[in-house]
Amino acid sequence: MGTYLIIVLASFVLAAAGTWSVRAISYRRGWLAMPRADRAHKTPTALFGGVAIFAALAVGMLTVGPLTGPFPALLALATGIFALGLADDLWDLRPQTKLVAQIAAGLLLYLAGFHFNDALPRLLDLAIVVFWVVGITNAMNLLDNMNGLCAGTAAIAVAFRLLFFVKDGNADGATASAVFLGAILGFLVFNFPRASIFMGDAGSLVVGFVLAALNLTNGESYSKGLFSVLFFPVVALAIPIFDTAFVSVVRTLSGRSVSVGGRDHASHRLVAVGLSETAAVLVLHGISIASGAIAFVFYQVGFSYAWFLGALLVLTLVLFGIFLAQIKVYPEDQVPRDAAPGRFDLITNFTYKRTVLWVLVDTLTILVAWYAAFLVNYGQTAVWPLEVARFTETLPFVIIGVLVGLYVRGLYRTDWQHLSLHELRAILSGSSLGLAIALIVLALAGDDVATRWRLLIIALGANVLLLSGTRLFVRTLADLPRPRSVAAERVLIYGAGRGGELALRELRSNPQLGKIAVGFIDDDPVRRGMTLHGVPVLGSLGHLESAIRDHEVQAIVVSTRKLAPAREERLIALTREAGIRLYRLDIAIVPLGPDVAMPANQVTAALRPAPRSDSAV
Repeated sequence: MGTYLIIVLASFVLAAAGTWSVRAISYRRGWLAMPRADRAHKTPTALFGGVAIFAALAVGMLTVGPLTGPFPALLALATGIFALGLADDLWDLRPQTKLVAQIAAGLLLYLAGFHFNDALPRLLDLAIVVFWVVGITNAMNLLDNMNGLCAGTAAIAVAFRLLFFVKDGNADGATASAVFLGAILGFLVFNFPRASIFMGDAGSLVVGFVLAALNLTNGESYSKGLFSVLFFPVVALAIPIFDTAFVSVVRTLSGRSVSVGGRDHASHRLVAVGLSETAAVLVLHGISIASGAIAFVFYQVGFSYAWFLGALLVLTLVLFGIFLAQIKVYPEDQVPRDAAPGRFDLITNFTYKRTVLWVLVDTLTILVAWYAAFLVNYGQTAVWPLEVARFTETLPFVIIGVLVGLYVRGLYRTDWQHLSLHELRAILSGSSLGLAIALIVLALAGDDVATRWRLLIIALGANVLLLSGTRLFVRTLADLPRPRSVAAERVLIYGAGRGGELALRELRSNPQLGKIAVGFIDDDPVRRGMTLHGVPVLGSLGHLESAIRDHEVQAIVVSTRKLAPAREERLIALTREAGIRLYRLDIAIVPLGPDVAMPANQVTAALRPAPRSDSAV
């Protein structure tokens, strides 16, 4: 391993020196990316960083190898892809031109010896290789939309690929990966967290192509099943695959053209949530590391557990995608329709697509839960191969049964963005009813699975846990505190009961109010030191002065109407002395309609100045 680390370091130095030189030349020649409304960078930034990446890769491959087997062909094809990307940077090639060139490169890569698995039928293996190469090449190109995202994700994937090659004893693959890793890292230090140079298509296409090639194998280190062939490369490259699939699905569902670019990728939506660009990139890097770790840890443990964790990863990414899809990244009601009038558009005009989406998520969840029950009961036993067959045979009945049970119990008539005891009861009763339906049908068909009580109890628990967990996961992501601008008013909420929770949710979900809650004040001494949705209860009214001083409070929101007159007068006096604003959370049901006269005393707002506090407002 020490030899490969030296190669990484040497390639890193070469790439860093090359990037510094290309950057200097670009600034001197005026080869700069100027700020634009649809781009994140705010200052002119050097171009052609991909030249340095490719130069370090080529020099490294030519000096330290490997120059045996299929790797000379890989370098030659990477040179062609680099030329394609550089031409696109200079002259903006048509998408069809790039696609044809990538397909040709995939075919030649297969002929050079880069296969998924030689045990597969030849045409199937070829089709997978070409689809993989084109898909990953373009996925990395699309991922190059924020500082450090493409290069960082590629570096993580290549680092795990290096570990895989070392573990398999593949010296040529490990050497090529080490050279490639150093080339990417040498560029990355100039591209993250603040970019002084961009890689361009010359870089992103090369990175995607070589990354795709290094994750191809002759099949010797994998079992012969198609799933096992695809598992590790797909998991290791989860983020670029997820981002491409996510953008394609969301644009299709919203009636937008998949081929037209926009600021609607996963990274852009994380920024729209309130994260900084650096934080958004680090979140996606963290997911890349987690997915790579799953692939590596279970590389040779066995596919029984790897399959299960892979399904959980897919489920998590689907839920993450559901959360991201709710974030608005385009102006309201601006849905382009570039097709001719009268075009039949089933997807965009489909009324129940949200419900159908959640049914699909539940289908995957039920599958994982049923497999988990079999794995817990029979994994690592002599009967496991037979039980896998039994799992496959019974799975359709269980999925249909549980979905029917959840439907009958009304789960799909609720808003899945909100999880309460009502939904939990529906999940528990629906799962129980669904499993009972499935078992009755299986018993009538002569299957003895209904007699395996331990399996059934675990299956019920897994279904309830996972079905509830999926909804809780999305709800938790939606409820996470979102960073506000530095101009947001820092407020304390008086009252940590139901009204206080309502006030906190309103402040978090309504950024137009321009307020951020930094703490609660509550007269119940038991609540002091507790937290409500992550916000601490700082004490009672007697601690108000110190709380205002210590937390730089600018306003107080009264969430309760239970204040005694004496306490209300004292609160008004304290806010007046501190020179801060005082509001009351006010909710009312008022008449609405053009012919309805609304009494002045019924006009209300979410937050209004508290009575008798004019001097404090």
